Amino acid sequence: MAVFTQSVTAQNEVALVPLALPGHRRTSWSPWLLAGVIARGVSNFGAHRKVLRLLKHQALAEIAQTTPRFAYKYLSQNYLARGLRTSERASCFLHHYDRMSSALPGRFMHQVANGYLALHEIRVDDNRFTLSMGISQYFDMEGEMSLYLHVNGEIVYLVAFTIVPGPVVQSEANEVILISRFQGMKGSYRDIHLATKSLHDVAPASVLLAAVQGIADAFGIHEIASVTAARQSAYGEDSAVEFEQAYNDLFLGLGLVPTEAGFFRASIPLEGKPLSSVKKGHKLRTRQKRAFKHAVQSACAAFLTEHILNPVS
Repeated sequence: MAVFTQSVTAQNEVALVPLALPGHRRTSWSPWLLAGVIARGVSNFGAHRKVLRLLKHQALAEIAQTTPRFAYKYLSQNYLARGLRTSERASCFLHHYDRMSSALPGRFMHQVANGYLALHEIRVDDNRFTLSMGISQYFDMEGEMSLYLHVNGEIVYLVAFTIVPGPVVQSEANEVILISRFQGMKGSYRDIHLATKSLHDVAPASVLLAAVQGIADAFGIHEIASVTAARQSAYGEDSAVEFEQAYNDLFLGLGLVPTEAGFFRASIPLEGKPLSSVKKGHKLRTRQKRAFKHAVQSACAAFLTEHILNPVS
């Protein structure tokens, strides 16, 4: 799979909204919020020194130069998930970029920071369905890395995730992949329908979740977590029902289990419900869908493992 880049305009990204949601709200940096950020930065000066050292990595330094708030966004109270302490948000930011910068060779780190890294492509008839990942450029408070599904070159769906320390989500695992955002592209219903029908009736969210598991496999991560609706950064009481449907119902349907910590968690690979509980007449199709998702997971893991994390010299 060749590596490629593609520009993302602010206009297109702002058009991203969760399917069935009225739209995510961006938090403005008002003087009041800025004062809180400064206060939390002073109180966590030790952690911020570690962040500044991390930004010596060339690709991250370039992001910080073009987006000055990059180095400070973990100080926002709604960074990644509502209710995290500043120390937890700092540990998530540091852990993710320590992991990525140490695992990805320089040119690939630069690639994900400035464009897309294609992981897997599927061709059906005359249509191309591509899975790629890159550092989140907009709405980046909701996840450091975005995984995209492209249909014939256009982004139609994405999931945002961050590699975080397990204790942040009250897991005994050393690290987990935390999903904090699922969104479909506004006006992409036709392409989403095309993708679903072409990819063995597997919805884009499930395709992306399979790819996330492949990324986890490549990094040796064995657990996945996700935010509940109420902990999603853009959650609001006026849209609680929509968020419940778009997040809680989605993750429950995908096989993740809610925890007392306010997250969903599951071991990788996600098992799904037993075939014995699948209605007669649907078992063959269920097997085919599971086989397809497993193939996506394996392909993404293999590409990262063979070409990025352990390239053949």
